[in-house]
Amino acid sequence: MTGRVGATFAAVVLAVAASGASCPQVLRGYQVGTMPLPRTLPPQATLDQVIAGIHDNTQRVRSYMAPQAVLAARGVPRLSAQVACEPPRRFRLRAQTSVTGSELDIGSNDDLFWLWIRRHQPPVMLFCRHDQYAQSSARRLLPLRADWMPELLGLVTFRPDDRHEGPFQLPDGRLEIRSRLAAPEGEMLKSTLVDATTGLVVEQHLFTPSGERLASVRTSKHRVDPPSGAALPRVVEVSWPASGVDFQLELTSITTNTPSTDPGQLWQMPAYEGYEPVDLADPSVVIGAPAAGPGQ
Repeated sequence: MTGRVGATFAAVVLAVAASGASCPQVLRGYQVGTMPLPRTLPPQATLDQVIAGIHDNTQRVRSYMAPQAVLAARGVPRLSAQVACEPPRRFRLRAQTSVTGSELDIGSNDDLFWLWIRRHQPPVMLFCRHDQYAQSSARRLLPLRADWMPELLGLVTFRPDDRHEGPFQLPDGRLEIRSRLAAPEGEMLKSTLVDATTGLVVEQHLFTPSGERLASVRTSKHRVDPPSGAALPRVVEVSWPASGVDFQLELTSITTNTPSTDPGQLWQMPAYEGYEPVDLADPSVVIGAPAAGPGQ
């Protein structure tokens, strides 16, 4: 298929409002325990100390499963979701309702990533190979490289070939690391906000060379995972402004460092009947406006 393809992730949170899903509330008052997290950073920590602490936390997690997550957006019923991750590139987020079945599937394996939304028009399965991503229109739809997907879950890595500055102390006491990332259109800026005591990443913001915000991730309600010893967030807020994406993930029953029972199926791009695969690296594919949901 060639031609115009809608930037459609936002459609799922607009469309499921009519699906009959239960519990139409956004996340609020979510408690994960009262034990304070340990101090990992010394006062006036250096850039190397901050990055080393973040990497130590990330490297404790070789695999990640959250089979009972909840995806929510303001004014939209909540979706049951499952999240899986094996850094650096394997990632899967699926969401569904008890009435309509599967509604959303975002995934990445060692070779490519995909995006499927049940209510997208036209019915397509969008995908792109990692080695073709930088030159494809996929960067407008998903402004996060595949190796950044684990960072949505707080598993952050600072690549040595990027340039990092800081830490800069903010008025609220948090620390900021500013990273300059090479990209085809010029150097992008990433701002990473870190708790000055625990060393945990609490916000990430990605900007274009002109200063336009591409994506933001906020993580909170961190809790130490006993098997791995990593402090992992239980609430993740994701925003991709250009794609109209703004949602929250509530993560419960997290399991780490346990191999998947069926890795071949988990990390393989699925085929949904009636949905044509569309390669976003194809120059004839044009990313358009988000598809309209009910009432638009």
